[in-house]
Amino acid sequence: MKSAKRWAIHGAVLALAASLAACGGGGGGSSGLAALGTGSSTGTAGSGSDGNGTQTSTKISGVAAVGAPLVGTVTVKDALGATRTAPIGTNGSYSIDVSGMTAPFVFRAEGSANGVHAIVHSIATQADLNGRINITQLTDLVVSNIAGQLAQDYFDKFDQSGNSTLADKALVDAEVAKLKEKLLPVLTALGVDAAIDLLHSAFTPLSDPLDKALDVIRVSYDTAANTATISNVVNAITVTDDLAVKAAAEASPATLSGTNVASGATDQDLVRQVLKDFTAKFANGSPKSGDLTPLMTSGFLWSDSDRATAVAEFTSNAAFIGVTFTDIELRQIDYDNPNGVTAHLSFSVKTSSGVELGRLDNWKVRKSPTDGIWRLHGDQRSLNLEWFAVTTQHHGLPGSSDCVKTGLEFNIEDPVKTNDGSTPISYIIVQGPGLPPAGLRYTEPALGGRWLIDGIGTETYLLATTCANTTAAGMSDAQIAAIPDNAQYTLTPYDSSDTLVKSPSAPADGIYRFKIERRPLTLAEAGATGVFPVIDASTISAFSAFPTTGGTIPFGASNLYPLSQAYVQMKRSDAGYATIDNVEKSVLPNASGAISTTLTFNPAQQTVASQMMWVESPDQNRRSIQTYYHK
Repeated sequence: MKSAKRWAIHGAVLALAASLAACGGGGGGSSGLAALGTGSSTGTAGSGSDGNGTQTSTKISGVAAVGAPLVGTVTVKDALGATRTAPIGTNGSYSIDVSGMTAPFVFRAEGSANGVHAIVHSIATQADLNGRINITQLTDLVVSNIAGQLAQDYFDKFDQSGNSTLADKALVDAEVAKLKEKLLPVLTALGVDAAIDLLHSAFTPLSDPLDKALDVIRVSYDTAANTATISNVVNAITVTDDLAVKAAAEASPATLSGTNVASGATDQDLVRQVLKDFTAKFANGSPKSGDLTPLMTSGFLWSDSDRATAVAEFTSNAAFIGVTFTDIELRQIDYDNPNGVTAHLSFSVKTSSGVELGRLDNWKVRKSPTDGIWRLHGDQRSLNLEWFAVTTQHHGLPGSSDCVKTGLEFNIEDPVKTNDGSTPISYIIVQGPGLPPAGLRYTEPALGGRWLIDGIGTETYLLATTCANTTAAGMSDAQIAAIPDNAQYTLTPYDSSDTLVKSPSAPADGIYRFKIERRPLTLAEAGATGVFPVIDASTISAFSAFPTTGGTIPFGASNLYPLSQAYVQMKRSDAGYATIDNVEKSVLPNASGAISTTLTFNPAQQTVASQMMWVESPDQNRRSIQTYYHK
């Protein structure tokens, strides 16, 4: 299961591009929703009449956003465990029919925002029927405080053990008010009306003050401590919220600082502008080096390539023409170093036709202390890194006719050794959910290239497989399903004496941190219809009859995720499994998820003993999904 470097910009198709979408979420004004009733009594939302005898339904509507509007679905669950699901519409809006359901209710909004998978929750009482309920990271925290546990766990168990009785209107209102009290300095600095109701007030993502608040406020949870950390990405100041402590017991809670927030909002705009300025240089063709260099810092570093190397690649690759940077996720603006104020962000790279070439993780944009101009600073990694969940389907694998493998893959390369510091890196330990407690040890092959797992000899750590003669961790589907989404992994480099290597460009503690958006597929999920790319029957026929002397084969496949880069390969080996020739090509699927191309081989110089054909593309959650044919 050896993946190609598909979506990184380096040496393949680019991963830096264009118009930066503003983080969504918007703040309506101060108009709170007038209460339709009081108390916490459980009641059934029945259908009503419009006065002319026409039956009307009972609905709850609102906006689902986490700094950007969510694209996905909203599920409501009532006090008896009944559920209904509705799609999220334009700009995060949703409306869901709760006729015949029993109040109170909990909500789960799931989808993508800024190109990242997200799940957030909210809550409603009998008083909210035919009213508004917002679903954001802030309402998720409200639910967690009401329940004294993670909102996602409360949603799952809402109809059990009297959990729904906690959804008392007075308690909900108190927790909403207490959260606003904690956030008030930030809200005020960003111009949010002091009378806003974070749960009920109408707002439009991308248009008003609450939008900026949702952009800069993040919430993370510590399940072991049962606490939440509320952070301001502009000034990196945080407050801790004990989920077990109710609002009534928090007389004078710590508040989130609004320092630098007003200027930070302007800085966010300037950070976005330099990204726009950079991609604008590619709007009508390939720019000259002198067009790009002023937009990049002298210390620019991206996947082990300095500014000169990156500029040479940008200006010589026609694939960059027309690209855009989209789905911007601003993670933090760090003001601690006045000589290097730095914005940390991630964004997707898309072609002019909307095809996603990849997502750049944890990039930096730095503000110059001399002229105050923001410039691209790269990812500041002196290693070339890729990581993703990967699932493959094999046809004709020796010992197994059709089988599946699923796991986690970490591609590590160190092309330029001189920028890693005075001590060379001997090995790297990768740790995180689904991996062994001690982590995986990666070392560089003698001939260079991608680093391999010691004792396994591949980049991929297989969690489970149905393939014969294949070693995997043997995890159950339940264990794989327990790996959280957006799970964090660490990569720690060591020298030959087992001492941590702190590269000049690495984080202060020398440890690289990254997240994998979605966990790997379970074997059961991989067995569902429509999961894998489907190679055309005519292509398989041509592959089976392909002459060992070489030639051209037409290649077609379908069921690839539309508007996302695909990768195809055909490889031939001798009796000793040594590669004779290897043809690889990046292809862009059409809007229906189909691709069509050709693969051409030169005549083989030796006997061909085996052939392999392969197609892969990401799914909608950027998991690598691959189909292999072996002969």
